[in-house]
Amino acid sequence: MFMKYFVTFSVIVVGISATTIEYDYETAKNLTSDYCYIKSYNEAPAIVKKCTHIVVTGFEVPAGKTLELNLLKQSVLLFEGTLTFGVAHWDGPFTHITGQNIQVIGGTNHVIHGHGEKYWDGQGDSGGVKKPRRVLSVQVQKAIFKNINIKNCPLFCATALGHDITFTGFNIDNNDGFKNGVARNTDGISFAQCSNIIVKDSKVYNQDDCVNILGGCKNVYVENVHCWGSHGLSITSGMATTADKNDIYNVTYQDCSIGGSYAGIHVKTTQPCLGPGTIRKITYKNIQITDVIRDAIEIQQDYPKNDGNSANKMAMTEVNLIDVTGSVTGSARRVRINCGSGSCSNFRWSNVKITGSKTDDSCNYIPSGYSC
Repeated sequence: MFMKYFVTFSVIVVGISATTIEYDYETAKNLTSDYCYIKSYNEAPAIVKKCTHIVVTGFEVPAGKTLELNLLKQSVLLFEGTLTFGVAHWDGPFTHITGQNIQVIGGTNHVIHGHGEKYWDGQGDSGGVKKPRRVLSVQVQKAIFKNINIKNCPLFCATALGHDITFTGFNIDNNDGFKNGVARNTDGISFAQCSNIIVKDSKVYNQDDCVNILGGCKNVYVENVHCWGSHGLSITSGMATTADKNDIYNVTYQDCSIGGSYAGIHVKTTQPCLGPGTIRKITYKNIQITDVIRDAIEIQQDYPKNDGNSANKMAMTEVNLIDVTGSVTGSARRVRINCGSGSCSNFRWSNVKITGSKTDDSCNYIPSGYSC
């Protein structure tokens, strides 16, 4: 699978599919009659130590506790029913999965429900009540996640660290958080310190970054992901003190859409930027943007203040946009580029066409193939 996606980037990738047959839910459920069922929080530790075929049923995890699923090698984990969590004002995460050569598959009607509506106060991570971070946290190697449904994240939805990971049919539904603007900082799927990642055929309705690739990641392919209400298809770095934890290399977003969002395409490094590093070989191809309310395309080194005072500890090079089309609304801009002195180079854009803007582009670096 990975060779299919990365061969054009001249990268040799070894994925889980080289050693593992990928299952759908029904096939996985019929692999054996000896599934172990986790029906309560207290049953989980013993079952994950002895079983490689596990079903997590619907139950409530006690308040302030993480459901730890530290899986044995070659495990198959199925989610069924509705998994919920008692209300507590703590750090989280709600669910933590580790393992190697594993598959995690959701049943048709399963939901991991964060009940964010019990926490949302319009302030997100900036204040108000303390909100648990991450409904799902994974740290895995050679893993497949398929048809995972997450609803109403209090603060950040899913994070992943590791290598050779595929997310297919990942669905995040934070629609309830749009009412009166109560939900904030509900980032969809974020990856850090990762390599050889595929995300495809997924939907995210949320109130911050839709998919976010963070420092230390390389060889990431995101395809057919549809975002609504988000802060865009994002790349973020500058928060570490060393280059190996800031570098981002070879990321492609392709055949994706963003609608009703704060931003569309968003590549950013922080100011202050804590350390050196390079963002290189980034491609956005066939991206449809609809009714963005601030910037359809924003590449910046003054995040989060947006004050024009850009850092230049990190370089950005080969940030390429191909067939990026769509619209903005109100006073939104088509493009904002704010690079630190000498930090940006070799941006190549073609067929970038955004309509509806009443505000001029703002660019202190001009990509080849585009006129700001």
